[in-house]
Amino acid sequence: MKNLFFTLVFAFFSASAAFAQTFSMHPDTVSVSAPATKYDVEVHNDMTNLLSDTVQMKWERTILINPDSLDIQICDPEACFAPWVDTNTFPLTADTIIPIIAHILNPESVDPYYAVVQLKFTDLANPDNPQYSYYIFNIGSSNTNNPAPIANVKLYPNPVVESFSLDNADEVRRVLVFSTDGRQVAVFDASADNFYSIAGQPAGTYMVALEAKDGKVFQAIQVRKD
Repeated sequence: MKNLFFTLVFAFFSASAAFAQTFSMHPDTVSVSAPATKYDVEVHNDMTNLLSDTVQMKWERTILINPDSLDIQICDPEACFAPWVDTNTFPLTADTIIPIIAHILNPESVDPYYAVVQLKFTDLANPDNPQYSYYIFNIGSSNTNNPAPIANVKLYPNPVVESFSLDNADEVRRVLVFSTDGRQVAVFDASADNFYSIAGQPAGTYMVALEAKDGKVFQAIQVRKD
């Protein structure tokens, strides 16, 4: 019995270690608005190493929305990569905070447009516990007289079983749902009861993008479907 007890305790702490968070991203969603005359628009969030050891990291880019097929590039601690590069690995030094930057290039001054980029971050020593960040660009629609809605919509429940609801969603025109591999799996016009079903989708991680009445994507929310 004693051996069984120690075996269970060891298994518990081993499982806890396997799912321990070794890094964090803050915030998990960032957005920027800029005039169409600006050629290079960037937005960034911060990655923090929570350990006292160097962590080998990997990022993978998925472009969820980019209707005008503009060039989007990612910068990590090693380099700013060409727009066609979708992944890289790099060492994250112990006890450091570094920016992860997304750039969108607008050589033809397309006006207006929006884009949403997903980055999946993985500690290579703990590949079953990735984290996701979302980068939202609204270009050509930056207007002090018509600012983007405040990103304070609440989604519940999360995890989702079959459906979810939205609070503070008066400014939402459409709800777009994406899988983490970049497929748009559902799109809903805003409903009066703010109730949306994804019962037909398999279990997994999804991103819900909220589009405002003026066409801007102003918030992205990661959801888990059980």
